[in-house]
Amino acid sequence: MSTDMSAKGPSGALFDADLEAWRTQPERAFDGWLVSQGFRHGTSVVYRAMWGKFLRWSGERGVAPLAWSAEQIGAFLDEQDLHKHHRYRYARLIERVFHHLSLLQDGLHNPASQAVRAHLAEGENDPTAFLLPAEREALIARVLAPAAQPPGQDAAVLSPTQWKRARDTALVAVLLGAGLKVGEARGLGTGSIAEDAARLRLVRADNGRAYEAPVFAFARPALLAWLEIRGASGTLGNLVFPAMPSGRHLHAASLYRRVEILLDEAGVLAGRSERASPQTLRNTCGALHFEAGAGPAEVAQCLGMRDLESGWRLRAAFEAWQARAGLAAGRNSAGDAGTTDASCYA
Repeated sequence: MSTDMSAKGPSGALFDADLEAWRTQPERAFDGWLVSQGFRHGTSVVYRAMWGKFLRWSGERGVAPLAWSAEQIGAFLDEQDLHKHHRYRYARLIERVFHHLSLLQDGLHNPASQAVRAHLAEGENDPTAFLLPAEREALIARVLAPAAQPPGQDAAVLSPTQWKRARDTALVAVLLGAGLKVGEARGLGTGSIAEDAARLRLVRADNGRAYEAPVFAFARPALLAWLEIRGASGTLGNLVFPAMPSGRHLHAASLYRRVEILLDEAGVLAGRSERASPQTLRNTCGALHFEAGAGPAEVAQCLGMRDLESGWRLRAAFEAWQARAGLAAGRNSAGDAGTTDASCYA
């Protein structure tokens, strides 16, 4: 396989790979894809090394690029003796590549998605992860706070990149500020948001139970700014976070990718030994409620958990995480971000 890691050809243009190029020049095609995703340099270096390792493993076994099965992906992960976080990250990376390739060929099989569904990407359960206080404060200051400012031009003429940026920032806002699950964020309707964005009205998919999720104050301006841009740009449908202004659903893999880009931009991913994902943001929202004085049952209600016992499990996981991180239990930093008014337990 080629060792040329340049994503550009002789003319300096971005290498635009088709399916045949992915099969014959998988490293170069991957580099072009990395550039198109806008990852930070450090993240790109890590992903390039991961992809190269997977290609070498495949080559040693005579498996052609793009011909992998879910079982082969599971075997690769098993042989690397990886921590669960890294197993999952590998599977997500391969899944994202195949999601991109599906745009080149309809109906293309995604073996990484199958591996995830079959639990082949799982290892031992990781401890429940949260953002450190400094990480969540950086995310608020570097990503959410700037989004609350006016775009500086008519929202109706914003570029597709600016439109997506505002949407993605508001996504992070509801994941961290309201503790939504990925499925809830993807299906959130415009009619579910209170006029001041202080609460979201939701219905659990498994049992049809309605509940209200409070939105912490730090998250509301970014959400309101996005709703204004969304309306002014003529976005169709009632989904709060569509993939495009046409109104179609945002793919779950795209949501994970867009959130990861903003976490990386805020400096959250640098140096973390634990995973940071939409679930981490949801966990951190629960932590903010605990720090604001809520009890486990109250937090279970705020997050729309299946039962009240889930709140106690999250509380125990939070206390265990505090001990691992060397944080004093009971530290209340929620007020530092202006968040104590977003309660569902007053």
